[in-house]
Amino acid sequence: MSIVGSRDSKKAAASVPDIVASEVRGLILDGTISPGERINIRDLERRLQVSHIPIREGIRMLQAEGLVETMPNVGAVATKISLRELEDVYDLRRLIEPPVARRAASSMPDSHIGVLHAALTELESSVDTPGAMDGGYIAAHQRFHRVLLAPSLTPTIERTLERLWGVTERYLRLTRGAALPVADTQHRLMVELCEERRGEELADVLSQHLHLTTDTIHILYGASGSDSPDPERA
Repeated sequence: MSIVGSRDSKKAAASVPDIVASEVRGLILDGTISPGERINIRDLERRLQVSHIPIREGIRMLQAEGLVETMPNVGAVATKISLRELEDVYDLRRLIEPPVARRAASSMPDSHIGVLHAALTELESSVDTPGAMDGGYIAAHQRFHRVLLAPSLTPTIERTLERLWGVTERYLRLTRGAALPVADTQHRLMVELCEERRGEELADVLSQHLHLTTDTIHILYGASGSDSPDPERA
């Protein structure tokens, strides 16, 4: 079955390179294609049953996202996981998200509190599902953070955060649930602070929350001094 034929009607309406990018993105994020591993175009042709042209176009999309890079004499490879990138991306998130959250809490309508509670329930339910860190939890986590900020999100800020969230998805998976108990408590506290319209305190808790992933990964991998931790050690 071809890649297009295997998709529902909504996805089938997307371009083939878009679908290829989605498939390869999943292979990178779930570890099927390891960090630093060469992306074999012929293997993808057989796996996805499409020609090399849309595969190369899809890979170019992933280059723009930072998930793929081109190496001399090697070709396209999955971008290595870097502690430097981790710090840079989370520094940017801490610059952007707490101020947006502060404004969001101050102007959050009562109707949106219900939406936020629903996003929290979905997030907490996803933790208990098999293979949560392989996709369900990650997607629910991103939705929670988007809903949290939604009252003050502008299109430009949202586009910027989408890019950063896409990169940090890889690092969330590296924690293998080690940070989940603390993260769960912080998520519930953030909802309570929104209910009470306590924007300054929400910004502080969100900043601590964004430190959690970086701190956890440094605990797991920092002693090795490696800039490209091995996910199998988590």
